[in-house]
Amino acid sequence: MRTLKKLTLTLLFVLIGLSTAIAQNAAGAVQALFSKYGEIPGYKLNIKYESVNDRMGFSNTQEGVLVVQGDRYILKYGEDANEIWMGDGKVEHIGTIELDHSQYMRFCDGENAEAIIDYGAILTFYASDHAGTVDGNIITLKPTAEAAYVTLKIETSGNDITSITAIDDFGTSHKYTLSGFSTNTSGTKFTINPGRYYEKIDERSAGCK
Repeated sequence: MRTLKKLTLTLLFVLIGLSTAIAQNAAGAVQALFSKYGEIPGYKLNIKYESVNDRMGFSNTQEGVLVVQGDRYILKYGEDANEIWMGDGKVEHIGTIELDHSQYMRFCDGENAEAIIDYGAILTFYASDHAGTVDGNIITLKPTAEAAYVTLKIETSGNDITSITAIDDFGTSHKYTLSGFSTNTSGTKFTINPGRYYEKIDERSAGCK
């Protein structure tokens, strides 16, 4: 009986050690990505966004280009920029144009209720308020603070992020496949024309700090 108990305790300690090692590996992987991307002041990349919920029976795919310069970002989806997300560090803007409707929304920075992830920090936002594990080239994280998702999966190739998938509490998968990374952001205009949109919604009721 003592032998069995000793073996059980030994196995328990081994499992605890393995679990700790996995957690440490996740922290190391996250830190390596943050150290790489956190030092880059500006970049441009292509985004393929796929939203899927098999249980509810819907899916949506969009492709666009994201440019980040310091606190500023602009993301344009579609050849005619029928959907634009833009932020300047104080105010975030969303403009959408559909066949029968158009809408322009404004939020204080960090209070954008429409956002699943932070486009302005898409390559680094996961480095704080998250904890998780790593398995091969997939880092799985859980938010430790309020977030629009319950699980985050970061797929890597070497020391590059190739996709980020956020799964919300409805089971909807929001996948952002990243490609064409470049630090050449010259010529980018961080502007949006409110006059293009019929409906205008301002969520900055208390003002922005």
